[in-house]
Amino acid sequence: MERTIILDFDGTFYQTPCPDIPKLEDAIDLSQLMLLQDKLKTAPNKDEVLAYLDEKFSRLDKSKIRANLYNQNAGVPGHKSQTLSDEVIRGGKTFSELLRKKDKRTRVFCARALAQMMNPKGEGNHRVSGMLQLGLGITQEEIAKYYRKYATVKYKVARPNTHIRQIIKAAKMRGDKLVIYTDNSKENIKVNLKKVGYKEKDFEAIVDMFDCNGGMTKKMDQGRDAFRHIMEERGISLDRAEFYDDNPKICQFMHNHFGILSVLVKTNELTNIETGALIDVEAREKTKGRVDTILGKIHNPKVRRIKKIQGFKRNVSRMGIKQRDYAN
Repeated sequence: MERTIILDFDGTFYQTPCPDIPKLEDAIDLSQLMLLQDKLKTAPNKDEVLAYLDEKFSRLDKSKIRANLYNQNAGVPGHKSQTLSDEVIRGGKTFSELLRKKDKRTRVFCARALAQMMNPKGEGNHRVSGMLQLGLGITQEEIAKYYRKYATVKYKVARPNTHIRQIIKAAKMRGDKLVIYTDNSKENIKVNLKKVGYKEKDFEAIVDMFDCNGGMTKKMDQGRDAFRHIMEERGISLDRAEFYDDNPKICQFMHNHFGILSVLVKTNELTNIETGALIDVEAREKTKGRVDTILGKIHNPKVRRIKKIQGFKRNVSRMGIKQRDYAN
């Protein structure tokens, strides 16, 4: 019986830390800065909004403005523009004054600052929700348009995660459905699939946050429910699904929401988020997916003690570990 293998892309398909990630984060922030500036051109409350942002900027610690503000990948923050932040602090420049400058360095600084000054409504989609709260009549469709058009970055140095490569290889051999589910844009993924060794046709579907009610992320109940609906519409079952992501919070959310095996992805290991047990990828390939992990529980509710498995007897029955039965 086929399974559905759901994979995040950024930080999951390639090894981390990766210098391409801060570039992506800057591109995303710049796309939203461009939207802000375009909306300000015709906004009747332009002065009011700029005054609000100037006030927020005055209280912002400029020395901590850096790239990669929200990316949890490998816990490595992006670089800071220390020289520029020192100049801004000494000169006492307002945000609205900096917005008038055209040089790239200042624009990136403003984009990063805007990301920190947003006041999102709830957790889960800080950029989308934050832009909606600016009072400029910005729509989710406009956010998606700018994000998709201006936040697509061709990765230069990303190297494939070998564990995920093995997971995908085994899934293809079994005839499982492969799905990419990302809080990035699908445009950015399509541009970079080749860099990590894949083609768009390798996947049954690529679903991004803008497909999910216009920008609901995996951290949000509405986003996950929207993803479930998209899968149902495409005839893709989540009954025997597995999920892979580099963000432990998202892994836990997906496990709790769908009751599926959720795996935390790192460059050197894969971990069952429910049990904390390491996933033995080679063992899974040898058993053609009949045993999903040497240690820990799988999402199927029926439990039994595995005593014998062809070609895997020494590793499992000697340990006497309880596993969940995939027979049904």
